[in-house]
Amino acid sequence: MLSRLALILALAATPTFVQAKALPGAEASAELEYLASVPPVAPPRTKYIDGQGKPIYRNRLLLERSPYLRQHAHNPVNWFPWGDAALAEAARRDVPIFLSVGYATCHWCHVMEEESFDNADVADILNRQYVAVKVDRETLPHIDSQYMLATQILDQRGGWPNNVFLMPDGKPIVAMGYAPPNTFMNALNGLSQDWRQPEGRTAMSNQADSVSELVRLISLRRTAAAEVDDELFAQSSAEVLAIHDDFEGGFGQAPKFPNETTILYLLDSYERTGDRAALQAATTSLDYMVAGGIHDQIGGGFHRYSVDSQWRTPHFEKMLYNQALIGQALVQAHRLTGNASYERAARRALDYVIREMTAPEGGFFAAQDADSLISVGGEMEEGAFYTWTYDQVAAAAGADADYVIAALGLDQPPTVPTGSVAHLDPAEGTDTRRLDPVLERMRNARKSRPAPLTDEKVIAGWNGLMVRTLADAAVEFNEPRYLAAAQRAYDFVTARLLDSSGALARAYANGPLEKGSLRDYAWVGIGALALYDATEDGRYLTTATRMADQLRTRFSDGAEAPLRLSQDPGPLGGSYDVIEGATPTGNGSALELFARLSRRVADDARAVQYRGYADDLLAALAQSLQEAPTAHLSAIDAAALHHSGETGSLRHLGNGVATASMTTEGGALRVNLDFNPGWHANSDRPLNEDLIPTSLTGVGLSNVRYPQAKMVQLGFQQEPLSVIEGEVAITAQSAGAQAADLTIQICNDALCLPPERVTFRLPGL
Repeated sequence: MLSRLALILALAATPTFVQAKALPGAEASAELEYLASVPPVAPPRTKYIDGQGKPIYRNRLLLERSPYLRQHAHNPVNWFPWGDAALAEAARRDVPIFLSVGYATCHWCHVMEEESFDNADVADILNRQYVAVKVDRETLPHIDSQYMLATQILDQRGGWPNNVFLMPDGKPIVAMGYAPPNTFMNALNGLSQDWRQPEGRTAMSNQADSVSELVRLISLRRTAAAEVDDELFAQSSAEVLAIHDDFEGGFGQAPKFPNETTILYLLDSYERTGDRAALQAATTSLDYMVAGGIHDQIGGGFHRYSVDSQWRTPHFEKMLYNQALIGQALVQAHRLTGNASYERAARRALDYVIREMTAPEGGFFAAQDADSLISVGGEMEEGAFYTWTYDQVAAAAGADADYVIAALGLDQPPTVPTGSVAHLDPAEGTDTRRLDPVLERMRNARKSRPAPLTDEKVIAGWNGLMVRTLADAAVEFNEPRYLAAAQRAYDFVTARLLDSSGALARAYANGPLEKGSLRDYAWVGIGALALYDATEDGRYLTTATRMADQLRTRFSDGAEAPLRLSQDPGPLGGSYDVIEGATPTGNGSALELFARLSRRVADDARAVQYRGYADDLLAALAQSLQEAPTAHLSAIDAAALHHSGETGSLRHLGNGVATASMTTEGGALRVNLDFNPGWHANSDRPLNEDLIPTSLTGVGLSNVRYPQAKMVQLGFQQEPLSVIEGEVAITAQSAGAQAADLTIQICNDALCLPPERVTFRLPGL
């Protein structure tokens, strides 16, 4: 990868395109002069265009590869990317830093860009009185995390754009979110005036020191050892159910986010305990989301959140991680209930990702914007691509227009300026055989509209989440296309972002971007495990173990601390990813990876090692889990996995020397057992009272039939034993049964492992 200096020197030798106008209020510099030789972003996002259609201004972000930073490359603001150069420039000029953190598909980031950052008058103030720094939160998650924590300390709020005023050394002074231009300019002028006064600067320095110390203490917080047991799991479930909206799904009031981690926790809780209340809460939330406007009823996939409590009006961004996590929940819910609407919604979301969010080489893009042009050459408006007027529906649906308008609620008053948002009535059944062909015609008609921006970064961790969901869906729905898409994305990530030393880059945009975070390593590892489970291909297990080993090497501060989010500390120290947000935490995901590996690595010493890693990490997290269970659900779910075993239709037995998988069809149940060479289990009649027989039990199970046993002579037993080995199956009739418990003891010629018991939850509400 070229250094920025090398890149500048290389570009200096290229033909000159057009002389850029000096940035208002900015000091001249050789670096800014070189930008005249750099091709502009196409199309440039700026109102400052010359008579030849070229952007008038160019700033340093033109040299960056992040799509979000390049969106700002033609602002009149003298932007710096995050790094030592920006801090050094602020120290040299003795001015504060204005830090703005956002991402490529952030609606209010776009609004502030258009109103303030692409405003020469605002830029003149910024350039004269500050060093302006832009950060893409998706490529530098540890910087985003630190300054978001600072904003929450300062303002008791969060969100993007996150605008923070900093001392030249990076310590935060004050923070603000979106602000209209006049308010923003007043803030810029006011803080700059205070900066030039000795008393004002002293006050700023003192506040910055205080906030930085709070960030450090919160981030580096150590917790005493605590017990993680069934009582904590029960408490977590009770607290989640207490905040669930039993009438319209979701957790809390509007705006409503999918909270996929919470839904996945509830589904796992039901699988482990049979708690019907947990299943009911999870499926209620999924039912309302699948029916609501947060679900793109026309093109598939899910928007980021709903602005109302009925899920009717979304904030229209589509994030890859939402498709992965909601898809995972829908796949699991389908397995547990057999509800066809979950399969339909999952397939539509996955097909959308494959169709519209996939790079030619196989990696998955990060997001699609909420905003788009109302018409070619028109104004940008949130939701313009997704909403419908009567005339648009009539043109697309023809004779079915009245039917589809009623079915999709498009006859109700619009809730956004551009038209109505399609949604279903969750209380009524939908004739999807009639509806879906009309939806496909509407989707094809919608393709003629100006499309929202696609952020074409390929983020390693988000791809890991999507790989997992696609691999699981391929098995659940018997869909080879999904497995192929997961394998292509895995190949893209491992070929483009993973080097021979095991170092993983955070993202790809015309080359690798930044160092991978804790989440990236953990999620790529978990995705690789899902591919291993789906294919039994050992290369995927090898990648998962590499990711787990790298977690300990690159992110550990010792056995008593959680894992750091980043490999390198930010200006405020290390950042520890433990509080739940829109995605599972890095520490919860690392705990899950360690726990799953300990059940798959047939080498007993390695299995013990991964169990030890999980034990250490859980001990570091335990007190926090007890203090605020609902803020740590992914870690609590991983702790339950570590203590009580996995959920799902496939279970690994004996540290990975055997598997058990369940399938059902009608009233018939089948448990397939697959033993590695040299390993077996006692039969249902082992001929020795000291050995545990293989058994399948459950209320409502009948006509249980076991595989034919073999008589073998083993080294540790003089008498012959009755065993099962290779690929065999147990069958039963399951009409009315809710669960099936498999008890099994696995042995080889030298020893028998401790007996294991796994519970398979049968489909049905």
